[in-house]
Amino acid sequence: MEQDPGGHGWLSPVAGGEDCLWYVDKNGSWHPSFDCEFYTFCCGTCHHRYCCRDPLRLITERQQRHCLAFSPKTIAGIASAVVLFIAIVTTIVCCFMCSCCYLYQRRQHLRTPLQAPAAQYPLYPSGPPVYNPTAPPPYVPAQPSYPGA
Repeated sequence: MEQDPGGHGWLSPVAGGEDCLWYVDKNGSWHPSFDCEFYTFCCGTCHHRYCCRDPLRLITERQQRHCLAFSPKTIAGIASAVVLFIAIVTTIVCCFMCSCCYLYQRRQHLRTPLQAPAAQYPLYPSGPPVYNPTAPPPYVPAQPSYPGA
């Protein structure tokens, strides 16, 4: 409580003019925020708000924000988002780690290029070259002629 500047006693911590913040009623309907006139307060509960002059029914803006932060729907929404995120991350990790999954096989295929045994694909012919009389002659580039040579 604060002391009255005129020295006439103690003032209430709320001097009126408290605003009612937006809220969701018990049916799930959204209600916009509204201002209360001077010397009236935002009264009611987390799910029903109105302006009144009775300080005993007052719901402060801090209490109203607490209603929003810890409402069951808010907690359920945050919890479901966290569970969904964990499920997606777990699925992706499993797909890269499980040998039966397409992403794992694709990653392994890119990591190890085709490696064939040397006996299956020889790099050089296994015997001496064979002469083929019907083959065209090998290409030999023309030699430049130099004048005076």
